[in-house]
Amino acid sequence: MSTGQTDLSRRGFIKKCVIGGVAVYSAPMIFDKKKAFAASVSEKLKAKWNAGAKPSYRYDAIEKVTGQKIYGRDYRAQDIPGWPQKQHYGYVIRVNQADKILVDLDLSSIPEDAKPYFTITAQTLKDNQLKLPDFYGENMLLELGKTPDYQGHEVAILLFDSFIKFKKAKAQIEFSSAIFKWGETTPLVTLNQDPYACWRIIRQEGDAGSASEDRYSTLHDGLIFPDYKDHKPVWNASINQTGNATEKAMFYASELRKDLANPDWLVIDKKFTTQSIEPMMLEPEAFNGWLDKKNDRLHVVICSQSPQDFYAQAGEVIAKSPLGVSIKELIVHTPYIGGGFGAKDHTIFPYYGIIASLYSTNPIRIANDRFQQFQSGLKRHTFNMNHKLAFDKKTKKITGLVADMVLAGGGRKNYSDSVTMVGASAIQSIYYLPRNDIQAWCHPSATPHAGSMRGYGTLQSMGAMEMMINEAAEALDIDTFELRRINAFQTGQKNTQGAIPNGSARYIEMLNLAEKHEIWTKRKQNKLDYEKAHPTKKYGVGFGIATKDYGTGAEAPSASVAITPEGKIIVQVCSIEMGTGTETSQGTLITKYLGNMADEVHMAKIKEFEAMELIESDSPYTMSQAHQDEMSNKPTWTPTIGMASSASQSAFFQSHATAHAAKLILQHSLLPAAQAIINKNDSVVKMNPAIKYKWELGALVIEGQQPIAFELLAKKAHAMGLVTSVMAHAFNRWEWATADFDFNGEKQNYPLDAIAVQYGIGATAEQKQQYNAAGYQVIKRLSVDYPKTSMNNAMVTYYTPCATLVEIAVDTKLGNVEILGTHTWIEPGNVHVKELVEGQLEGGLTMGVGHALYEHLPDDETGAGTGTWNLDRYQVPFAKHNGVWNMKHTIMPPLSDSDDSKGVAEVVMIPVVPALIEAIYQATNKRFYHLPVTPQDIMKAI
Repeated sequence: MSTGQTDLSRRGFIKKCVIGGVAVYSAPMIFDKKKAFAASVSEKLKAKWNAGAKPSYRYDAIEKVTGQKIYGRDYRAQDIPGWPQKQHYGYVIRVNQADKILVDLDLSSIPEDAKPYFTITAQTLKDNQLKLPDFYGENMLLELGKTPDYQGHEVAILLFDSFIKFKKAKAQIEFSSAIFKWGETTPLVTLNQDPYACWRIIRQEGDAGSASEDRYSTLHDGLIFPDYKDHKPVWNASINQTGNATEKAMFYASELRKDLANPDWLVIDKKFTTQSIEPMMLEPEAFNGWLDKKNDRLHVVICSQSPQDFYAQAGEVIAKSPLGVSIKELIVHTPYIGGGFGAKDHTIFPYYGIIASLYSTNPIRIANDRFQQFQSGLKRHTFNMNHKLAFDKKTKKITGLVADMVLAGGGRKNYSDSVTMVGASAIQSIYYLPRNDIQAWCHPSATPHAGSMRGYGTLQSMGAMEMMINEAAEALDIDTFELRRINAFQTGQKNTQGAIPNGSARYIEMLNLAEKHEIWTKRKQNKLDYEKAHPTKKYGVGFGIATKDYGTGAEAPSASVAITPEGKIIVQVCSIEMGTGTETSQGTLITKYLGNMADEVHMAKIKEFEAMELIESDSPYTMSQAHQDEMSNKPTWTPTIGMASSASQSAFFQSHATAHAAKLILQHSLLPAAQAIINKNDSVVKMNPAIKYKWELGALVIEGQQPIAFELLAKKAHAMGLVTSVMAHAFNRWEWATADFDFNGEKQNYPLDAIAVQYGIGATAEQKQQYNAAGYQVIKRLSVDYPKTSMNNAMVTYYTPCATLVEIAVDTKLGNVEILGTHTWIEPGNVHVKELVEGQLEGGLTMGVGHALYEHLPDDETGAGTGTWNLDRYQVPFAKHNGVWNMKHTIMPPLSDSDDSKGVAEVVMIPVVPALIEAIYQATNKRFYHLPVTPQDIMKAI
């Protein structure tokens, strides 16, 4: 493929898949390097990223600091080889209210010399049978004569043939309410819609305590669901201890709620509210598309955390429309996305780009500015919570939790059902609950859509739990660390769903470390000294701890590791780089198995992995056990083929596939090559497993032998026709699937469900005959053991704990909160790249500070959906708000070298929030139950 864009080679053609008659192809993002000033320098610098024992810098560092075009937002048509040089521009018009009928759209204010050459409306879509994928719902564009579904509802897409026209028209209409002609006032559309989701998690431990079989649990008895009346959940089931699952659940829930009146119990009964937040990723959303009519191809450049789903759904959108009849190929280019935080996970934005591409006469670019991103981008769900946390007054142990949570999900469902579930299952945090009745439901609202923003519901629910623990410690007259130790979850105990989490619970160890820190031990003296020196300020210290689940319950990572005859290592993974350093960590972790870091790392690869010939058939979350059992007999079936880059999945889940691909290269290539070098022949001899070996400075050192350079091993492996490229796919439903494979007539078991290989340049004709059209041999799967579908009821089993101490000063004249210092502890298992974890800790602190003290979007008609919000009125925390000179941390070492790496990204922000709220209380003696706590709130309280 000479250009990577227009003329597909045979190898390119076989990487396609066909969806609804449209061949979908995943292509690399290539730009014209002549237009990148620093390109000639970057290649030399980039080659040094893996020169030492650890990464010299991030794999993507040189491109970023030299200003190269790597983000999807950076691209224009002229930057992409093979595309026409002429660039067109699209503008999406969105309404600014949702309580009236839209009678007409008046664009007469656009100057004559700036008129769009085409306007796409709801009628345009209807005429050509264009609609959104089912995931996003209906009404892609608002039809005239209808009430908008939500503020920011898209009405039209304007197409312009020059930037000057686009800019002039945009300046005229972007903030003009006059373009909308409104009719009568109507009720909000969302008021007449049923909830997006409702979950209820009920558990009653067994009579013999936490070690005994539960009397009732979600895992054991299954999920239960309500009826709906007046668009609210109602539980009409009878209360019956011996009835069906729902009746039994109602019995144990009823008993717990009755027992809250027990005079021997202390019940912390509180209401909490948390706010809507703008993700504020580095790059607002953008799209480039070109319909190449000459070759019947549609090229799109997307910025998405979930390109796998886009490939399938976009093909369906095109195939179902008469406009798609002539389109034979959809070529999807996935560059760096410029930050995600969940806001680019299953975003609706690229689908408006596709529609614009079908009508544009040249390559079309649509890019949100910050106003538009505020108005239309995914937001964090608001939570309204009413919690009752009960303690035995004598033992100080938690006796039960009754929690009721109501979320607002915005105008489209997106991931509201999943966020609601995770928020409900997360409220337990680090504490063992012998009994619980947790209900959470999410209703549609006329505000911008809420989705999988960082924290995913856990930030809201766990923050409230920590605030209750802090208040309970005071009410019980017990040290706050001691109360936490008494109630800390122990290894082997069950979570609120009745499942036993994976790994060891190290919460008490983390609590003990924090309790000994000088921020805590010296807090009383520091308060006296600080307030004496600063008479108008009050000093306070707060602590918070949390443990965040990671994963979705249907993780399906794919990875490949290949070695070249020259000794280079090439890694490909399905995850996307969104600023977290996934690219760097995936290129680094293979050092354990191959002695060297990768020379090349390629992200967001999807169609390349079709070489494994995998098929799927049903949702991994809803399929029956019978269906899974039946399909498991098919040697290339898997519960799900791809996964989005979300849920903190890269460190553990993506790394699993990458590591095992590297281990297979070691086992089936490098070790046999080493043995052949030692024996001075080309015979493949299986190494004695008792022989010790290790990697030193990029060379393999076998006991009693001279070191063998990696380059020599790679050359020998290729010459012998050994395995030189391995593709691996895995599936995890809260535990890994395992399978038996036939390697050269020998049965071997791996925690993978698909493997494909290529052989070196010395491969025999017989080996090459085993290749499929993609040039890989699929290793025969003899049998597979997938986790039971009932594990879906576990909801979560992987956790990462994090704790934070903060010391603050509150200005009693202004109400401002100054962060004097922080210390964070995290237990991430084995760390791939320490600096990346540290970066997550620093970024997480900032996001926690923003959520607790600054960031807020109204969830009413004055909010972001008006299109008038930007950073001039939305406060994000700056460096000065974070105590940057006193941001300290402790990365707890793993218990053993074999410990897994854990997901980190989301948990690092959670304990910051309750720690700050408690510190404010210790400074002012005022408790707050809403977020954010602003200077105005503080001044009013004191």
